[in-house]
Amino acid sequence: MAKDHLKLLETSQSKYNSIGKVFCPVLNSYVYFTAEGYRHLIYKTNRKKRNVAEQCLKLELFGLVIPVIKYADSIQTWRFAGEQGGVHDVQHYALVRAVGKSPIEIRVIIKRANDGQFNFHSVMRHTKKRRTGRR
Repeated sequence: MAKDHLKLLETSQSKYNSIGKVFCPVLNSYVYFTAEGYRHLIYKTNRKKRNVAEQCLKLELFGLVIPVIKYADSIQTWRFAGEQGGVHDVQHYALVRAVGKSPIEIRVIIKRANDGQFNFHSVMRHTKKRRTGRR
């Protein structure tokens, strides 16, 4: 597993670095692939490393990101954090699309900070969260 994981890290980073930007018709703008986006695939927001299985899942799903960005027909959700117009003004957009040979719904998170640039932030399977009733 360790060799496969290292190989996946290596190939995915090379592919990620080669992308640069992709036009997204829904946002009517380019989505940029920055170092922060790749880092988020490997690390959680609190800077702790994701476990190997989670890293592998995100890196494997990354191959489906570009079709989702290019062909999503709507913004699934929009979230706003921080003071509008302030230094910490951050918006997150979720694009969802069924893609792949055996189509599965993938959610791509695009982050827009106060500089106005749309940046790739994350990728995951799109599943509806169920409430268990437990707290």
